[in-house]
Amino acid sequence: MTALNQFMDFTRGRLPGCPEQLMEKAVLEVCIEFCKRTQLLVEAIDIPMVVGTYQYAVTPTSDLPWDMIQLRRESLALTPLARLDFLAARLDVLEGSPQYYYLEDSGILVVGPIPVAEETLSALVTLRPDDDATTVPDVLFREFRNPIAAGARAWVRRHHGDWSDSLMEAEDRNLFERAVNNQNSRRARGGVDRPLRVQFPSF
Repeated sequence: MTALNQFMDFTRGRLPGCPEQLMEKAVLEVCIEFCKRTQLLVEAIDIPMVVGTYQYAVTPTSDLPWDMIQLRRESLALTPLARLDFLAARLDVLEGSPQYYYLEDSGILVVGPIPVAEETLSALVTLRPDDDATTVPDVLFREFRNPIAAGARAWVRRHHGDWSDSLMEAEDRNLFERAVNNQNSRRARGGVDRPLRVQFPSF
């Protein structure tokens, strides 16, 4: 894990007089945004089901769960539902083999129908740093420190008038946005540097 203050050499030069505590807050906010938007951090988690229990804490080894990419019972993929649709279908009171789920903001997984047998679900979740983290995964510093520092500078300029500069904010924000887009393109290519292939439907 990398301490937030390791990013300071890449942020303070263009924000003279900015308190380090504020810059660290900006770095953390931008790291969280980067992880949310790129699915950079992913972890596979096994979730044992308990008979009669439909809510489960999703507990990765580090950081917070952000989104559920996939949830499976052996070879069967469960279907994600919006919370209101889940409740409207009374999946919180019906019993059976889980077929649907949603993920609460708190990281609580809700499955339905309510399990009637013990089994283990396989989850693939994206992660993001905690709101009060003082460190972030090393990959954010090792591979993305410059765009994250740029995003942090833009964040400070947008939220604090003492360093407001629309041109510099736009320049830094563009650097950050390019990194987000590049990472998403790389993920769409399977994490390798090769061109995307588009298959057109036949008519």
